Amino acid sequence: MSTASLARDPEGIHNFRELAGYPAARGVIRHGRVYRSGALELMTEADRAWLEAELAIRTILDLRHEDELAMRKGPHPLEHRVRPHTIFPSTVRQEDLIAELNGLYGAGISPQRYLHYLSIGGDRLASAFQLFADEANYPFLVHCTAGKDRTGVLLGLIMDVVGCSDEDIAREYGLSDANTDQLIAYLMRSGRQLEGSEAEIRARLATPPEKMAGFIQLMRAKYGSAADFFLSQGVSENDIEAVRALLLGEG
Repeated sequence: MSTASLARDPEGIHNFRELAGYPAARGVIRHGRVYRSGALELMTEADRAWLEAELAIRTILDLRHEDELAMRKGPHPLEHRVRPHTIFPSTVRQEDLIAELNGLYGAGISPQRYLHYLSIGGDRLASAFQLFADEANYPFLVHCTAGKDRTGVLLGLIMDVVGCSDEDIAREYGLSDANTDQLIAYLMRSGRQLEGSEAEIRARLATPPEKMAGFIQLMRAKYGSAADFFLSQGVSENDIEAVRALLLGEG
């Protein structure tokens, strides 16, 4: 099953969609609870009004590193809703983190690269997850820069916790591929230097479903399940059950 369709597409926000409608262990992921996207700095006034008045976004969970926040082109109109929450250690420069990941796994995405996120950012992923156990934080908009890697890993873990199928977790991740043109446009407007040929750039930005499927398999081999991973990082059983209760409803 695909994620939910929205009545409109934002004008200045790339890779935006609702995470809803997927069958889970005890129902389906409810509508109006979680949305996801790329960076928000180019949102228009119409986008702001839609997100605030119609979708009633209460928490914008920004997973970017502090170095990325320092480079952005000013705040956006919903800055008062933002909870900055990098999943990478803020004590290490973003440039050095990327160099480490590229040295270990190459410049492109891979299941192994995503699994490494859990090693270097496990405590941060856990504290991000705990936010979803509080009804007062909903509805969420979760984003990073592209809205596919860090956002994809966190939401993939959450989908596993609530009992979505591996196929749906991978398929949800793969939906970002349709937004590659938007992502490239955002990066260029933001002054990013995109290295390599167009084919190489698109290959780096792609989201093949099998990459997420491979990550989920590696995560299970190492931790048992996403719930087990979060438990290993100090999340309580009560919080895990609260997330399930808050996200799931009847089909």
